[in-house]
Amino acid sequence: MVDTAIFLGAGASKAEGAPLQGELFQEYFSSPLFKNSVEDMDRELATFFAFMFQIDVDHDDIPNIKFPTFEEVLGLTDLAIMRKESFRNFEIENRATNSGRLRFIAQYLVFLVAKVLDAKLRGRADLHRQLVSALHNANELRNIAFVSTNYDILIDNALTEEHAHGTDLDYGVEFRNFDQPGDWRRPALDTRVQLFKPHGSLNWLFCPTCNELEITPQEKGVVTRLLIANFSRAACPQCGSVFSPLIVPPTFYKDLNNTFLSTIWNRTDVTLRKVKHIIFCGYSFPDADIHIKYLLKRAQTNRAVPLRITVINNHPGKKAAEAQQEQDRYKRFLGGNVNYTPKSFEEFVADPLAVLRW
Repeated sequence: MVDTAIFLGAGASKAEGAPLQGELFQEYFSSPLFKNSVEDMDRELATFFAFMFQIDVDHDDIPNIKFPTFEEVLGLTDLAIMRKESFRNFEIENRATNSGRLRFIAQYLVFLVAKVLDAKLRGRADLHRQLVSALHNANELRNIAFVSTNYDILIDNALTEEHAHGTDLDYGVEFRNFDQPGDWRRPALDTRVQLFKPHGSLNWLFCPTCNELEITPQEKGVVTRLLIANFSRAACPQCGSVFSPLIVPPTFYKDLNNTFLSTIWNRTDVTLRKVKHIIFCGYSFPDADIHIKYLLKRAQTNRAVPLRITVINNHPGKKAAEAQQEQDRYKRFLGGNVNYTPKSFEEFVADPLAVLRW
């Protein structure tokens, strides 16, 4: 029976080399991914940043620019689309020549994240593999449910590699692949390890016409390789519609109406209410994640036995004031019975049983 949830935030991926959200724009616009690109996506993003934020990403001193946060930029586009409003030169839908331009910008920003993570993390997952192996060797892996707010597939790949030991990765959602011989198989109840990604994942492709979800295990999972680099393969083989990434941006204005995301949120909700212990790894408890906080408060209050909570989010160079503010956020919302540790993710994966059995 699953009795522990390991909750993976951006800090867990940062330990493997991924940039944090606040570093994404500097990382992308100073990289060869952008500087050597002639894609429409990058020209449009350059125009958008010049018009909206007076930032010349082609010529300015990128490392020293104070970019808006990724959350702020996605928040602007998402809120405008939700309200069916526009910004000058960036329309939603009308008869203008630039109709739909803002929707493209919103998609390009998601692709920007995908391209950065693909470049930084391809072939990486050493710490996540170490964690999974330690849990497997201690016969604890099937007692764990993983919850990740990260789009990357570090934990996915680490768990998929456990397939050789008879483990099935269960995302809590139906994939079209289940009906395709020799493809991703439906997880068996007695061999599954659960991984819930309520913000979506970069190895999922959604067909809005068929209303079906496909996983790309043979790609080692990044949708940019299909939706950007190899667009000819981005069409649904059944209806011909262009696939879409299934990603929920990190903003207050999350659209969780997609039937697959709703299913994942429900499965996450049920699982968190049943576990006895939640271990947060690399998660700073940001204000914008009110939907996650809602799930956590339900998990904390809708139970007979008190929930144990452990936080692991230290890293070299972390300032004491930053750690104190983070601890205050946790305890303000979840109460004083939060074990806020000085451990880093690296220290946790070296000996996860010490924390599991706290």
